[in-house]
Amino acid sequence: MKPLQHAQISAKIYGGVWSDYIRIHNFLDSSKAACAHYKHRFLLHHAEGIELAARLFGERIENSESQTVSTRRILTDHLIEDVGSIVSVEDWARDLLPRNDAPFYQFLARKRGLIEAGEIKGEKELLNAFNLADEDVCAVKSFLDFPLRNSAHPAALLFSHNSFAIFLAEKLFGVAFVKKNSKASLKESKKQLAATREVFERLIFQRMKAVYSPAEIVARTETKVWMRGKIAAEKGGNKKAAGSG
Repeated sequence: MKPLQHAQISAKIYGGVWSDYIRIHNFLDSSKAACAHYKHRFLLHHAEGIELAARLFGERIENSESQTVSTRRILTDHLIEDVGSIVSVEDWARDLLPRNDAPFYQFLARKRGLIEAGEIKGEKELLNAFNLADEDVCAVKSFLDFPLRNSAHPAALLFSHNSFAIFLAEKLFGVAFVKKNSKASLKESKKQLAATREVFERLIFQRMKAVYSPAEIVARTETKVWMRGKIAAEKGGNKKAAGSG
């Protein structure tokens, strides 16, 4: 289902017009721009994706009929319309990499262990070099670790350690962090800023030794019928991926 169709359904349910809701549905489907395959949904089509979207858009919006609508309700509807239920990062991780003897599973398990133990060589030095405020360092790490808090599966790393996650981080944090102890005016020197994109790109690479694209992740993982979407699942998974939203 396309964002416009989701938005039209929202307008029918909650009032107003489709344009009141389109930016929310566009966001949840923005991952398709990064990977034109039905498994693009692993990036945002889950309960944790709803949490991220609520951070961006707020808990409620007001439509053109001055009605207040829950953002989470709109996002939940979208998820159910697409995959039939409220799935989580754990659901995706389990079915994307079900075999613990697979080399990619074992690679991710090793990386996750090092990250959680704080044993990534050079990570502390890299963050110190950016000279970010302590609260910004905590926010960066919290964003990268959010899938790990909700799933024990090694593949949970893939949800925040990829090139699309860098795009999400820029949306959440803005284009730059202000370096700590900066006394000069931001207009006077660009050296007082650290690009959000660079911070996440370099930190992800430090941890993974690669910044995987969604397409690379899709190619390395398995599939289940439910990932194709609610309609495809109801038809036994025969719907072609090219037609899914």
